[in-house]
Amino acid sequence: MILFGSTGSIGVNALKLAALKNIPISALACGDNIALLNEQIARFKPKFVAIKDSKNKHLVKHDRVFIGQEGLEQILTECQDKLLLNAIVGFAGLKSTLKAKELGKNIALANKESLVVAGGFLKGAKFLPVDSEHAALKFLLEGKKNIAKLYITASGGAFYRYKIKDLNQVSVKDALKHPNWNMGAKITIDSATMANKLFEIIEAYHLY
Repeated sequence: MILFGSTGSIGVNALKLAALKNIPISALACGDNIALLNEQIARFKPKFVAIKDSKNKHLVKHDRVFIGQEGLEQILTECQDKLLLNAIVGFAGLKSTLKAKELGKNIALANKESLVVAGGFLKGAKFLPVDSEHAALKFLLEGKKNIAKLYITASGGAFYRYKIKDLNQVSVKDALKHPNWNMGAKITIDSATMANKLFEIIEAYHLY
């Protein structure tokens, strides 16, 4: 498996599963958390590694370190592994998704922004949804036709039981207190504002 976004919450959990299931890791990519990346390199021994900024290259304990978006695309081209787990946060993950589609790779997509902003360009891609809702829908829809509606559930985020009048007083710190899940900052804020559900509706449209 090729894993982009290895030091984020999804990447870390994916590597726990990979270790449990003895799934080999061909490539790891992260942003700036070099300390955690080095731990992952020592454990999973990938052939390729990529980081965001060249200034940190000397800190990475690997002899094949690629830099930035160009480096990610080079890894996708050189690596023979057919599965990419794209867990890069936000719009930054789009180009990697497009490149993986071009190369015919299977894409385990945790980067829903790729579909939100460029779903029309990704038709025909081999997607394996990672989002819990969309993964469940894929399982439930197998072998079924004539589906009238899809329902996407929501935990409600940090402000689920707040009254509307109280929302004027909330802070970023309040929004980051998700009642059920420990996630990255962006996805936690998107959950609190329900923006995440809007993204998931668009994602479901393009997937199904």
